[in-house]
Amino acid sequence: DIAEEQKVLDLLPVPESEKGDCGAAGSVNLGQLLPSVVPLCYHKMLMKHSALLIGTALLLVSCGGSSQGNVAQTGLPMKLIYLISEEKEVVAPVAVELALTDEQRSRGLQFREFLPRERGMLFIFENEEPRSFWMKDTLIPLDIIFFNGSGSYVSSASMTPCTEDPCQKYPSAGPAKYALEVVAGFTEQVGVGEGWKMAF
Repeated sequence: DIAEEQKVLDLLPVPESEKGDCGAAGSVNLGQLLPSVVPLCYHKMLMKHSALLIGTALLLVSCGGSSQGNVAQTGLPMKLIYLISEEKEVVAPVAVELALTDEQRSRGLQFREFLPRERGMLFIFENEEPRSFWMKDTLIPLDIIFFNGSGSYVSSASMTPCTEDPCQKYPSAGPAKYALEVVAGFTEQVGVGEGWKMAF
């Protein structure tokens, strides 16, 4: 539920020692900052508060259905990752579910009816090679961003739900080890592209 999620994310205190050039305000609205452009000066503060963001994401995931049948899979491990611009002036934090096994990667975000703007799913593969995704049984439009083994941006695409076979495929522009799925419009909104990196 968006309203409930916003209540938890809404206002986190920013200690005096962490305000720096981020302004004199005593709190920061993470609901507004994620995943829109975030000044680099918030990076350390966000790392310290990542446990709350991940805890919130876990709570939301646990409210879903079972991982059996035609329902969204739940119970995946969570991690907070950062997308960093080439000039290192922008940091976009994303709380991701980790798809680590073949089964988890195969199911992905299928049957998910809603994805908050600061959430996503990170597909982690054992090696770096050209990847291709499709949207079969996926109910919401998504952006996909591919990264190589060093976390550097490879390519991205906007994907639409597939209602009938054959489903369109969305390949990476080069070898990739990671694929990040986020809500549609994220890539354009944040400005992710050439020169960006993903960091854990």
